Amino acid sequence: MISCVGFGHSHIVALAHGCYALMERGEKFDDRLLEARFYYFDGEELSPPVVEGALNPNLLKKIAEQNAQCVLLSVGGNEHCALSIVQMQERFDFILGAEPDLPLDAEATVLPEAVVRETLREAMAEVIDTLRAFREATDLPLAQIQPPPPLPGAQVLAKPGEFLHTIVDADRLSSDWLRYKMWRVQDGLYRETCARLGVFYAPVPAEFLTGNGTLAPLAWGKDATHANSLFGERMALEALSLILARPNSSV
Repeated sequence: MISCVGFGHSHIVALAHGCYALMERGEKFDDRLLEARFYYFDGEELSPPVVEGALNPNLLKKIAEQNAQCVLLSVGGNEHCALSIVQMQERFDFILGAEPDLPLDAEATVLPEAVVRETLREAMAEVIDTLRAFREATDLPLAQIQPPPPLPGAQVLAKPGEFLHTIVDADRLSSDWLRYKMWRVQDGLYRETCARLGVFYAPVPAEFLTGNGTLAPLAWGKDATHANSLFGERMALEALSLILARPNSSV
């Protein structure tokens, strides 16, 4: 048996549903069944995840109760959405250094990528601190999943969901390409943070990304920013594969 426990913000829901589907099917990992429990950072017991600079003791209790051998995380992930779905009064865009030929909004102010990166880093401060706290609190292998890429503008307009709370003005909606570029910059910050902390980082499989940088329809969730259980299932497989493949694995 491989025993895992998972924690996170809203994307943990898809990861949990995906893992539970794997368990129901009897999926095996190195000829062992998976036993996992998932917890949303919500309510007085588990939120905030960091208390006085250290991991919330109640999270450590959940790890111990599960007798976990590894921890799956989906901390944050919607910061790029918060900063880019709806344009402010003055539209902005930027050139992504990794893919400089991507389209630019002709009516937008072009910002340096560094400005975008540092704005995202500031928005992700609590996320980064939470990953640090997990790493300092346990020697168990940790794996953070890459958040899903942005959903296309048509889906954002049709199903704004809880994240946006209200119908989006189509004239203020950012292009799919801008939101993809923001996702890529956020991804760079996750990779940098996880590499520094010794946390595995599970990437989104290529089949979940379309040619214009948005989440493929087979992985869409029920609103403007989240993926479904199929996405969660594949991300769980990616994360567990990284953990099990590490040298001298004791999981």
